[in-house]
Amino acid sequence: MVHFHVFALSFLLTLPSPAARPVESAFLQNSPDILKGLLWSGGTISIFLPAPLSFADQASPDQAFLIFKRVFADFTTTEFTTDPRLSRFPGSPGGILRARWSFRNRRTGNHYPFRIFFLLAPEETEASPAAQGPVVRLRIVEIRAEKL
Repeated sequence: MVHFHVFALSFLLTLPSPAARPVESAFLQNSPDILKGLLWSGGTISIFLPAPLSFADQASPDQAFLIFKRVFADFTTTEFTTDPRLSRFPGSPGGILRARWSFRNRRTGNHYPFRIFFLLAPEETEASPAAQGPVVRLRIVEIRAEKL
């Protein structure tokens, strides 16, 4: 019986985080619109992207949308895979979603592989018609990438 519980727990821990699916969709579809819906609306989002993207600053959700609109216009995603586990901080909600992001410059054809990290924090959102009261969802508060 103990073996079954350990097996079930290990299986559940390898399932992709529900927060990963919409992030994957945003990058695989090169969609700043999907990404905008995942951004924290309570303040600025820290964005650190190395060359060739070369951006490091705080941005409002609207500015982050415009940044990624430009990124997705100039570069096309060729690969985006997330780590199935969300790294969590002990005693605090949220965590870090890690992914591998490869993209190609549309003009030059050059490929760039990045490791990208999304810091996720809970944010209370408006209730859906089926829910009773506000819903808490994980939102992106920081995006940090490094070249591989």
